[in-house]
Amino acid sequence: MSLKHLTRHLFSIIAVALLVLAPACKRSSEEPKEMRDVAEKVGELDKLSQKANTVGAEQAEKLKAAGVNDIRPDTQTMQLTEEQKQKLEARVKAEKDSSYRALLQEVIDKDKEITQLNDQMAKLKASLPKPDTAHSGDNHYSMALKYLRKTGISQEKAKNLINKVNIMEKLAPGFEVYHFYSNGVYGTWVNQGRAKVSPSDLVRQEREKVEGERDTAVAENEKLQEDVNDLMNEKTRLTGEIDSLRTERTKLVSDMNDLTAISESQKAKLNSMHYVVGNRNKLKTDGVIVIPVFSKDRAGSNWSDTVFDKSIDLRSNDALTFTAADAGLKQISKVNVVPGSLEKDKHYTLTIAPDKQSANVKLLVKDRFVNEKVVFAVVE
Repeated sequence: MSLKHLTRHLFSIIAVALLVLAPACKRSSEEPKEMRDVAEKVGELDKLSQKANTVGAEQAEKLKAAGVNDIRPDTQTMQLTEEQKQKLEARVKAEKDSSYRALLQEVIDKDKEITQLNDQMAKLKASLPKPDTAHSGDNHYSMALKYLRKTGISQEKAKNLINKVNIMEKLAPGFEVYHFYSNGVYGTWVNQGRAKVSPSDLVRQEREKVEGERDTAVAENEKLQEDVNDLMNEKTRLTGEIDSLRTERTKLVSDMNDLTAISESQKAKLNSMHYVVGNRNKLKTDGVIVIPVFSKDRAGSNWSDTVFDKSIDLRSNDALTFTAADAGLKQISKVNVVPGSLEKDKHYTLTIAPDKQSANVKLLVKDRFVNEKVVFAVVE
């Protein structure tokens, strides 16, 4: 990755950081009051959400320190059930060790604090539009586009509206994404929700990652500059050795060609859809996807770059074909496409051949698949 590209990417991350401090839309004197109200409430909700997660972590530590393994707070609310609270209160009354009794009491106190925070968040949420909850593989842009399209706005106008706001490049599972649209003005906000990291921390992590890559690129650039200076000095000293200089020139040309090839490879990668075709059950076993009981297949814990070993360059292609043999099966009866946010007959079409030996996928909205990871989970 070039230093110029890294710097540009860093600036984009710094801009996205504003999402944590203010609504992701351009402020103006004509901004609807409703939008300002939503922004303030979402900001307050995010603070409460982060505090609730912090207190929840403290409660878990207290339970661990107390060696209480039979009581686990609700994973969504982080609150104890009434039965669990009664058990703890009974233990507090029966416990003779004052330090251990105090530790158990701290767990109960933390639960009260969590309950109060959840009540405050519930009141705020009741006055806010229902947010979209981010899942693994979701992205802010597609969620914003889906929301605006549902309001009846055309694809082109929706994209223009999204281009006027700050969009987070990466979302953590559990983030809550709020949308607002009124009289041609669109705003979007992200708060922590039940994610393990806050939006500001995620932005900071991404920024530190890019800064690290930038520092490496700067160091490599300085090293290359030193090499060039050394070559120039060597050229002056070895003016008479034409053959040696020609050999060096050939090497430099080769290096330039290699760099050009790498650059073209990166362009192709960024403009491609990366996908994998496999047996649905094996993909589940390998942790690539999760197969819920009542919802669409979704990304699993092993959803990583190394899994997606196939790709098509969307600059010149808009369709692909795969066979039952590609999935290690005898025939194709059904194909599930993950992530589920990709909608059949809206974003793509999928046709299984009459002999069930192959399937053809036509990409209807190519922009939706740019640099996207897609799983084609085949059922025999």
